[in-house]
This record gives sequence, C-alpha cells and structure tokens, in this order.
Amino acid sequence: MKMHIKLLTVSIAASLACFSTTSALAGGHTEVEALRAQIEAMTKRLDQLEKQSANTEKIAVAAEEKAQMASQSSANKGIQSGNDNVRVSLSGHVNRGVMWADDGEKDNLYHVDNDASSTRMRIIGEADVTDDLTVGTAIEVQFESNSTAKVSQLDETASTDSFTQRRLEVFFDNKQYGKLWIGQGWNASEGSSEVDLSGTALAGYSDMSVLAGAILFRDSGGSLTMTNVGSVFNNMDGSGRADRIRYDTPAFGGFVLSAGVIEKDAWDAAMNYTADYDGTQVAGAIAYSDPSSDTVDSQVNGSVSVRLHGGLNLTLAAGEESATSGPDPSFYYAKLGYQTRMNNFGTTSFSIDYNVAEDVDVAGDEATGVGLQLVQKIDNWSTEAYFGWRTYELDRVGSDLQDINAFLAGARIKF
Repeated sequence: MKMHIKLLTVSIAASLACFSTTSALAGGHTEVEALRAQIEAMTKRLDQLEKQSANTEKIAVAAEEKAQMASQSSANKGIQSGNDNVRVSLSGHVNRGVMWADDGEKDNLYHVDNDASSTRMRIIGEADVTDDLTVGTAIEVQFESNSTAKVSQLDETASTDSFTQRRLEVFFDNKQYGKLWIGQGWNASEGSSEVDLSGTALAGYSDMSVLAGAILFRDSGGSLTMTNVGSVFNNMDGSGRADRIRYDTPAFGGFVLSAGVIEKDAWDAAMNYTADYDGTQVAGAIAYSDPSSDTVDSQVNGSVSVRLHGGLNLTLAAGEESATSGPDPSFYYAKLGYQTRMNNFGTTSFSIDYNVAEDVDVAGDEATGVGLQLVQKIDNWSTEAYFGWRTYELDRVGSDLQDINAFLAGARIKF
C-alpha cells in the first residue's frame, strides 16, 4: 500500500512538473508560482494519506494479534465458568485393578474398581467475594464398576449402583470465622478413623471391608456361610457422608473443631490436628457421633499417625459403639510403615498392618486381619501403582470357619 501511494505521488508530481514547465513557457511567471503551490499542497495531502494507510495497517495487525492471543488464552483455560467471577476446576481419577480371593476351598479372580479410592470425577466452583471470604460449590460422583467391597463368590460382576453421588454441596469459607458447608458431603466425623501418613492407604488401611469385603466365609465342611468379611469388621469411621449442615473453625495451633447436624436427627463433632515438627509430621482426629439409630446410642472413635523425617511411620486407630442392647462393638488397628525414594519414579511406601474387631456382627465374635501393602508413585504420569495382601480370620462361638486370603494389584491415575 505504501509503495502504491509513493508511486502515485511521484507520477502526479512529474506530470504536474511537466505541465507547469509548459504552462510557464506559455503563460508567464505568475502562473508558474500558482502551479508550484498546487503541487506542494497535493504532495502534503498524499503524505497524509500515506500516514493514514500505515496507521490502518498497524491497527489491523494489532487486532489480529489480539484475536490470536485471546484464542490461545481460551484454549489454555480449558474448563470455563459461565460467570467470569467464578473459578471452575474439573478433576478426578480412575482406579482399576485385579483382585484374587481364596476362601479356603475355591479361589476366584475379579476385575475390580478399588473401593479404597473409587473411580470418580468432581467439579469445584469458587468465587472470591473478598480477600477473606470464598464461596463455592462441589459436585462429585463416582463410577464404581465391580467394587472390591462388593464382588463375591456369588456375584463376580457386582455393578449394581455403580454410579452414585458423593458430594452435592455449597460452602462459605472465611479465613477469620471458619467454613460452613450445606448439602451432601463429608460429615464432621468422616475420616476420623482413617488418618494415615503411611502413603499406602490405596492398598490397605483401617477399613478391612474395602478389600474383599463381600467375600463369604466357609465353614470347615466347605459350605459357604452368609457371613462376609465386611459384616464382621467395622472401623467406625464417624458418620460418613450425608445431607447435613457442618461448621469448621479456623485452624488454631494446628487444631480444627468441627460439628454438624445430619439428616434423620443425627449429629456429630470432631477435632482434627496436624503439625510438622522439624520434618516429623503428626496428624490425628477424635470424634463423637450420635447416629440416632435403633441399635447404636453413640460412637467414639479416633486415629493418629506419625511419620518421621527418615520415612518410618506409625498409625493407630480405635473405636467403640455404645449399643442399645448387648455388648458394645469395638475395633483396634495398628500399621507400621516406611517411605523412601528407591528410584526416579517417585516415593515408594511399604507397610504392614493388624486389625482386631470384637462383637461387630454377633456377640462373642473376634475377627482379625493382617495385611501387607506396597505403593509406588510415578510422578510424571500422575499415577500410583499398588499391591496389597490381606488374610482374615473369624473366631465365632459354635462355628469353625476357614480363613480368607485376598490379593489386590492395580493403579490409580489422576487427572
């Protein structure tokens, strides 16, 4: 465009120069001066047009660059909210494996979803009202086909209710006054029996029913009973998830107090603690629950976990229900673990655990579980590969039951 204008300017100027020379010879000095003035005015006008053209070109280039940047920014954001004031994040994981179980007479291989951390997806929306106040929403669902807690000798493809809701809630988080939760989600006492710094919870933790929970015991004659692993163990982990209103205080000295009013006239309260003492990590929780149940008046439970700077760790948990009649069920749990970095993939965690549950299903029952766990992190893949083994034994008055052994191997990949 600039070149065209310059050529036009030169052509016009040359023509006028020739014309002015001819006219000057014919008409005299006055006409020559007038023609020169016209040429100068036209040249200035053409210079102005050239500058305008250059500015127009710059504006067009800038607009194109801005559009490209906006397109790139939109691509980088990925998930976007319909409201510019709200941050939206999509996350979750898939957790699949294979489980082998031996009931003393027969063994089976199952393709499973690990109930220790079921396959799930969540959407979190957050908006900062002020520097201190954040409001948000949470929607979380799980897709658990063939749960490790549900497959059994009678049902190798336990896919009923594989799609379930976990969290449907709103929350208000204030740095000075604490956090208020409304809707379906974690109760105040949820997780209070499962504080665990070992790094091996994917392969096994205080809840014995997670691995082979539906596998049935056999009697000494080889016949299946109607008693499964999950019915004789209970880690009494608070009130789980439910529709409720929950409040958490701000952290003070590592402590957070929580309380909630739950559907069906139930309620619970808990105290959590986390701290780091020069590389030694400590975490713990204690909780009280009133389930408003016909069989349980109340429940007290808790857990504590300590991991030393060198990787050695210890986890303890216990709980007791106050039954409306009969003996009070209880459990005790211990895990000894070690974390190290043996390779370039990530942290490697080992552990061994032991659980005793009494009077959970039938008065006089004593169920014991012993397990080994291994979890290998693969940081660059956002993956954890794991292996777990458990053996279960049930002593029941008047019965002679065979032990159950279960193995689990799998991987959890996060997104």
